[in-house]
Formats: sequence, structure tokens, C-alpha cells
Amino acid sequence: MRRALITATATVLLATACTSGSSSDAEPPGTSGATTTTSEIVELAAGDLRFISSLRTFDECEALLDHIHTEAAERVGPWGLQTDGWFGPVFFEEGDVIATEETEAPAEGGAVADGANDFDRTTAAAGDSESGGRPVAGEDFSGTNVQELGVDEADLVKTDGERILVLAGNQLIVVDPTTGTETDRLTVAEGWNPEMFLAGDEILLMARGEITVDPETSTSDAEASFAEDAIEPWYGGSATVIQRISLGGTPAVLETLRVEGDYLSARSVGGTAQIVMRHDPQWQLPFVFPQSEAGEDRAAEANREIVRETDLDDWLPNYTVEVDGRVVDEGRLTGCGQVHAPTEFSGFGTSTVLTVPIAGDLDPGTASTVLAPGEIVYASTSSVVVATTNWLDVDEVDDEAAWEEAWANRRTNVHRFDTSGAAPTYASSGSVEGVIRDQFSLSEFDGHLRVVTTTGEPWNETSSSQVRVLRETEAELVEVGSVGDIGNGEDVQSVRFVGDIAYVVTFRQIDPFYTIDLSVPEEPRILGELKIPGFSSYLHPIGEGRVLGVGSDADEETGIVTGAKVSLFDVTDLGDPQEVAVWSAPDGWNDVGWEHRSFLWWEPEQIAVIPVQLWAENWSGAVVLQVQGSELVEVGRIDHVDEDGAPPGTTECDVLEPSDLGLDDRDPAEFTSELEFLLTDGYGLTLLCGADDAPAAVDHECYVEPYFAEEAARLGFDVPEGEQLVTCWPSQQLPTIVRSLVVGDDLWTLSGPWGDLSQGGRLQSNAINGLERGAVVDLS
Repeated sequence: MRRALITATATVLLATACTSGSSSDAEPPGTSGATTTTSEIVELAAGDLRFISSLRTFDECEALLDHIHTEAAERVGPWGLQTDGWFGPVFFEEGDVIATEETEAPAEGGAVADGANDFDRTTAAAGDSESGGRPVAGEDFSGTNVQELGVDEADLVKTDGERILVLAGNQLIVVDPTTGTETDRLTVAEGWNPEMFLAGDEILLMARGEITVDPETSTSDAEASFAEDAIEPWYGGSATVIQRISLGGTPAVLETLRVEGDYLSARSVGGTAQIVMRHDPQWQLPFVFPQSEAGEDRAAEANREIVRETDLDDWLPNYTVEVDGRVVDEGRLTGCGQVHAPTEFSGFGTSTVLTVPIAGDLDPGTASTVLAPGEIVYASTSSVVVATTNWLDVDEVDDEAAWEEAWANRRTNVHRFDTSGAAPTYASSGSVEGVIRDQFSLSEFDGHLRVVTTTGEPWNETSSSQVRVLRETEAELVEVGSVGDIGNGEDVQSVRFVGDIAYVVTFRQIDPFYTIDLSVPEEPRILGELKIPGFSSYLHPIGEGRVLGVGSDADEETGIVTGAKVSLFDVTDLGDPQEVAVWSAPDGWNDVGWEHRSFLWWEPEQIAVIPVQLWAENWSGAVVLQVQGSELVEVGRIDHVDEDGAPPGTTECDVLEPSDLGLDDRDPAEFTSELEFLLTDGYGLTLLCGADDAPAAVDHECYVEPYFAEEAARLGFDVPEGEQLVTCWPSQQLPTIVRSLVVGDDLWTLSGPWGDLSQGGRLQSNAINGLERGAVVDLS
């Protein structure tokens, strides 16, 4: 990918640096050609919504580039567009020259059609059709656990009831659930955390990849100068890799689309995917950095000139389309007319939504971009909302007090894309005070966007959370109602919207579970509050006035987390919610609150499958819980440890016990060595092995620690001659279950070492009734 950089300009700047003043006072480039749908930035009372954008669009590419130059030149400094310089420092001293060359711009991206701007007013699934005798989702097999009905979410495993598809170890693996065997395997694009959608015999795959620059094929002077001594290709920035794959006959990659920037998330409605990407171009610009304070002014001046000499391809994401390893198309992803800027500067990155049919050609022309970096993605059946914390100008926070004030007053910006048409259109933006936890903090319903934010800090008990209701008015998200004072002094742990009801959980020492009425958007109100130990980091409505909460147990007095917990809430009376059943595992942990797709609720059997790690037992697997009326019953556990293998901790060496060192009655407060803790806490093992033996224990990592032998001697235990003292810790390669799905009468679980499938994994079936183990498929 070419970069528009500077040769002659930097040289001239260096020659005149001692005599010319800073260019910061020069008039900025013009902005002719820009249009704004609403010209006024509205300020509301403190604590209320403040608009960050009336939408600014650009009829001409020149106007768009002028806008970017103006914003960047005002903010660039001696260290570029960030406060640190890790992204490729060139230290600036007198006589230094940075020489690069501008190359030809790629072709302009295509235009997109306008779409409707009204919010979707239904939560019904879109695009449903008759099954034609094939397995039916929700009856014969389970799908991905999603936030909104009718909105699928990309995932690393999918099924249509007739086959299971898994992404593991850079492979797409097809498994027949009837026979429990692998039927096909296809190498897919390299990348991190790949995800996919499935529609018929077509797969749409998304992954986080990178752009590499090959020294043998590099053409620009900047790259060539760097490549003179280079042997291996080097990192040229992040990329989103999108592949269209056919499963008809032998699986094959049909085409690959690579886009500059990071893949954030994707949603699918009725067979059409919305792919959200973030591009941070400032990291790739060739800024100069001073070696001392004396060089800062000249470095800042050179960096301003570098900014002014950039073109749109340095700021907007570019793409390539490959077929059979050959580039058949390339250009800028978004046309200038589909790039939008908030009237208040929101950062140098971009957020782009690309519309792609799962079973259809990859068309890079169906994209819309906003000049604001995205972090959190929410989607309904007709919208994609991208949220990010607000831009912080370092020039305005030059002391600790200013930093503290800016941090306390940080805001969340939200940008809505309308996805009801053939291509996304950037519809509106708004800003709310505070920060949001995750995608579940956002919800669109009946023409309104609801947002749960937290202001202040729980550690100093200044935090408070609010539910704010926004309505789109002339391309701006206007607050029409709010309710606050939720969990004062606490942090939001989970949120779930169900129609016009919101459930919010906060936590510091105990868990207030709130029920909130949003039926009148202008007047939200808290209906009920329940305080219980621990907290739910994920909430899942299961119907009939019941909600499952998955999270952690905690000490009621101190708030210290003590283990994993699942709660069954009765919300039949919203004014008086009750916790009617609890399952807990002391010293256990689950990450469902951070990865909701790892949770499975199977309605036909009323069972929940929850991945859990039990540290004290060195066990990792999934717990199967069944809701029986107002009871929560554990019906069994699943793990991926080979049944014919030796139990963890099995060893041919002698295992030392506390009694061997006279520690049976010793008060832990009197311990003076690490060996005493190791022998008594039960987590690790202390072994006596032959000096010539290779010490080992099943599912443990063992080490010879000479200083432990010295500690043993001080405690009156001498290691016998010809033997050695060995310490063993539970293995860090436990097969951790990351997904669960139902196909027919079987519960399938997917695992990898500590949940990592980059080197392969394991797919295993257990009977839903009885949980007897069935097929095991090695994905390595």
C-alpha cells in the first residue's frame, strides 16, 4: 500500500528551521464543497446529552481532504498525532532528512445508494423461510447465542443441523454430526480470531490480519530505502480479511477482500452481513520525532507539513480483491460522498460499515464511513451503532488536575448507520456523558436508542449509572428521557433490554439487580431493586418472567470474589424481583460476561451450558444446569480430558505431604517459607524423585528448585541422597471449552488449550440426556 509522504518539503523545512516561525498560525486549507445537514451544535444542561455531530458530508474529494488536513494540522505535534512515538520513530536532529515519494492514487471507491433513516420498529426475525424438510433452528439445532432476535452474530463455529463448521488452526473444518467424523478441511486466510456466517452452501469469513510489505516487490522510494537490508517482509499495518467460501462439492475459497484496518464485529440479517471495521491511519504516517526538547518546534513543523502533503489514501482504508491469489481489483473502499464527519472532532480513525451478502459477490463499493474510531458495535434488524469514547486533546490537559477532570467528564459518542437498504448509510450521531460497558449497554426499540452509561469512579464512590433514551431528529440523536442514580458508587456489570424493560446489574460489594420501565421513553423509571451477594456479568431472559444471571459469587462484607455463580431471577413482579435459586462453585470462574457466545440456552430441555474453570481442582469444562420450575439443578459436567488417561497429578515420584515436614498443626501466620505454603494450600505438588529421573506428573508442569531443598533443610527435612526435590504446578494447557451447541440429541462442545484454537482444538459430543460421551474430533 502506497503512502503519500514528503521529500522536497522536509528538506526545505530543515533548511529554514532556524529562521522561520511555526506554521501553526497560517490559515488552514479551505473547506469548499462540504455540506452540513444541521449547522448548530446544541449544548444541554450539565450531565445531559451534548450533540457531537450535525452530519457533515462532502460532495467533492478535495473538500474532504481539506477537512482532514485542517483537523490534523491543528493537532499534530513533535510526536505526531499521539503522545507516544512507538509507531516508527525517526529522531529529528539538525541535518536529518526524511525522504519519501508520493505515488499514484488508486481508483475511487464506488458510490452507494441512500437508505431509509427511520428506526426499525419490530424485533421479529427477518428473512425467515420454510425449512423444506431440513432441520429447524431452535428445534433441531441451536444457533449462536445473540443479543437481538433476528440478528445473527459471526462466530467461530456454526451449524445448520446437517454439518458443523469450525474455524481452528487456520483451517475451516467440516464435521458430520451424524457420524461424528471430519468430512472436509480447507486452509483459510491467516489471521486472528476468525469468525463466519453460514447461508446454505456459502460461508462468509472475517478475520483480523495484517498487511505485509515484501522487499522484493516494494516500489516506493520510502519502502525501497528501508528494504535495502531487509530480507523478510515487514509489518505494514492491520487488515480486515474477508473471504467468500463455497461448500458445494469440495470446499473452496472463491475470493478474498482485504481492507486496511481492524475488524471489529459483524452482524447478519436475512442473509446480508454488515461488517464493521476500524482504521487508524495515524500510526502509519512517517512522522519525525525530536531527540531533545530543543528539536520539538522543528519536529512539529515538519510533522505539520507531512500532514498537509498526505492524500486521501493515507487517511481512508484501501482494499484489494484477490481471486486464486491474483489481485483483480483494488482502490479506496469508500467514495468521498459516503464519508461523513461529526462537526466536533472525534478522532483520527475511521469507522466503516460494509454490506456484503453471505451468498454473493464481495462488492467493496457498498460501504459507508464516519471519521471517528469505533470500539463497541451494536446492531438491530435495521441499524448498526458504533460507539467510542470521546477524543481527548492532549494540548488541553497539560497538568494532573486537567487530566483528572477530563477523565471524570469523559463521554461516549454513538454513530448510527442505517442498514435497511442495499448499502449502509450514515444516519446520525450523538454523545452521552459517561462510558458504556459493552454492546448490551445499547438497545434499539420502537424508534428509540437506549444507552446505559456510568459516570465517575467506583473506587472513590463517585460513580453513578443512568439509562438514557435517544430519538433520531434531523440526523442527531436527541435525548428525550433518562433515569439515573443507579448503583451509586458501583460499576455496571451487565445490562439486558427486553422490549420496554431493562435489567441492570451493578456491583462493588453486593449486587443490586434493577428492573427499569422504559414503556414511556420520556419518563423511564426504576421499578424494583434486589440486593444480593456477588453479581451477574451476563443476563439471559428465558421466558415466563424468569432471567438467568451468570457471573461471580462474592463475600457480602468485603466484596471479594469467591467463585462462579448462576442465579435464577423471578421478575414476574417487576417491582419486587427475587433470586429464587442459586448454583455456585467456590474458587470457580467463567467468562460468559466477556464472551456471551460461550453461553448456551437450549429451550426444549430448559438447560443452560456454561463453561467454568475450577482452579482448586485444576478442572476446566462446562456445567449443565436445568431450570426446573423455581429450581436450578446441576445435571452434569462435561470436560475434554481423555477418559482413558491417568487422573491429573498422577506421578511415579513420591508426593510429600504437610506431615512429612511437621506442618499439620502449624498456623499459616507462622509460615516463613514458600515451601510451607506450597505443601499446605493443595494447589501444586511437591515431589521426591530420583536424581536421574525426569520428574513428571499428569497435567502438571514440574521444575527442580534447589532453593526449595534448602528451605526443607531449614524445616528439618533433608532430601535423601540420590533424590531431588521437585515442585509441580497445574498445567497451563487445560482444554477450555469455549462454545456449546445442540444438534439433534447431542450436545457438542468446542475446546482449545486455555480456549485458544489458533493451533487446533477438540470437538466433542455428549448425549443431552445423561451426558454420556460420544464422538471426539481432533481439530489439530
